[in-house]
Amino acid sequence: MAKTAANRALPEERDIPSKGAATRALIMETALGLFNEENASDVSTNQIAAEAGISPGNLYYYFRNKEEIIRALFPAIRDGIAEPLTYPKGEPISAERMANDYVSAIEVLWRYRFFFSDLIGLGQRDPELGAMIQTLQDDTIVTMADMYQDIMDQGDMVPVGQKTNELLALNSFLVWFSWVSFMDRASDPRKKREQRLADGALACLAIIDPYLKPAYRTAVHEALEALMNRRQKTKPKTRRR
Repeated sequence: MAKTAANRALPEERDIPSKGAATRALIMETALGLFNEENASDVSTNQIAAEAGISPGNLYYYFRNKEEIIRALFPAIRDGIAEPLTYPKGEPISAERMANDYVSAIEVLWRYRFFFSDLIGLGQRDPELGAMIQTLQDDTIVTMADMYQDIMDQGDMVPVGQKTNELLALNSFLVWFSWVSFMDRASDPRKKREQRLADGALACLAIIDPYLKPAYRTAVHEALEALMNRRQKTKPKTRRR
């Protein structure tokens, strides 16, 4: 059915987010910043509203409670982890791509570090989120196992049995998801963000390093070093929060 002049949106109206969508996004981004600075359990909705420059009533119009805000952040977390680690079947995984995708996934862990630093607590306080976290964990382990199998199939990783591959994926998952908590507590605060990301990628790679063929392993590490050097040179200086 053709749109009438009365209900046809003007081009500029389609391009500009609605005020409601913008306010919702503001609340989510503000909450994320506060959650990362403090424990999510210690941040109140009143704090989020004050930091966002809106009234508590306005916040409650979009989110009934803090748990709803965290659940609203979850799709970006889930997709941000899955996308860099998922490859079309049969498509070669180059050393450069693997290095880049490892760093991309690590960036997601760091951006949402409040989440990965308190997976158990968040799940216990919100059973609905807990079920989502469990699915994320299961899916990530399967995705990692598939990725390792693809690298074996292309001849760049020593072939191992299904059980060993599953254990490699499980161990990788444990390192990935605990890395942020460790870095937040043990990392030298003088280290720049890019170096922390590199440390995280190296920690995760260490799980499968012994199984990578020498030439591929060297290429991955060289690609990672080159990538981080480029990012360090091009990244604009920002005030550390």
